[in-house]
Amino acid sequence: MIRFVWIAALACVLCLVLYIPSAVPPERLMQTVRAEHDLNTSLWGTAAADRILERMLTLQASGLNVSTPPPETVQLAGPGINPAMTSEFGQMSTRLFASPYFKSVDALFTLATLRAATLIHVLPLLLVFLLVCAIDGFAVRSVRAREFAAHSAEVYTMSAASAIALLSLVLVAMFLPFTINPLYTIAALLLMLFVLSRAIANYHVIR
Repeated sequence: MIRFVWIAALACVLCLVLYIPSAVPPERLMQTVRAEHDLNTSLWGTAAADRILERMLTLQASGLNVSTPPPETVQLAGPGINPAMTSEFGQMSTRLFASPYFKSVDALFTLATLRAATLIHVLPLLLVFLLVCAIDGFAVRSVRAREFAAHSAEVYTMSAASAIALLSLVLVAMFLPFTINPLYTIAALLLMLFVLSRAIANYHVIR
């Protein structure tokens, strides 16, 4: 069941990355980027929103824009090569990578990078909540072991599957082409950590 959830999530991300650039123009995606930057400004203030934007630009600088034509690694020259054909091939490559589809792909990854930078901004909060949930889960498990209470395999399976489903939902939401309040994503991650603590508390070892 858990494997099917992961496969479905990855398939949804792949479909979104391939389909959205063909259906949504880059201008609309960049408007979503501006809208979410305004949301970050209203939630955490101008200084924090600017740091998120700077982190997004840093993450983008470490990558490669899809709409940038690749460098020419092979020079087509020689007595048997037609110069007109070489020039036409170069122009075709430039037109291909400068098409609206590839520009939309760049804009989509810009939006996803901004959302990732927003999650990095609240990462300390998530780590603290993760520590609290882990301690709670192991404490409940230890108490049940001393009371000789049986662990529920059904609760463990449902909790683990729900945690993975929430994480997959956050991953898919990174590429959705409309404005998403960062608080929804943070709430989904906090709920995922809480459900994960229930999975830890009900983890059972089959001997």
